[in-house]
Amino acid sequence: MSTIIMLFLLPLGIVVYFWDRRNYLQNLGVFQDYISKMNHSDLSDTEKMDRIDEMFYQNGYTRIERTVTHLMIEKKHFNIGILFISVGALTYFGLFFYLIYYRFFLKPRRLSVDLRDDVILKEIGK
Repeated sequence: MSTIIMLFLLPLGIVVYFWDRRNYLQNLGVFQDYISKMNHSDLSDTEKMDRIDEMFYQNGYTRIERTVTHLMIEKKHFNIGILFISVGALTYFGLFFYLIYYRFFLKPRRLSVDLRDDVILKEIGK
């Protein structure tokens, strides 16, 4: 049974891992477009930040810091591809190891939104 799991989950995990990375970059592009539209709207800076903050909150991000023109948020990104790879490579121990990695070692991805900067949305720490 373990060999069957490894035969299917390991290649599936590799495919899902690269799909998830591409999907994450596409989502950052969608966020960038939304923030750019908000930045060019006729709203006040406070209203712009309220809407941007709400958009990120609805997508599971946690606010770290917020001012009138700056917002810093973070989110731990659960990657099902890495879970499949670890289960496929290490069978049942892979699930246990991935959960420990996710809980204790995985650092959250931080994003910085600055309405006054040339680059409005940027990833911190990458």
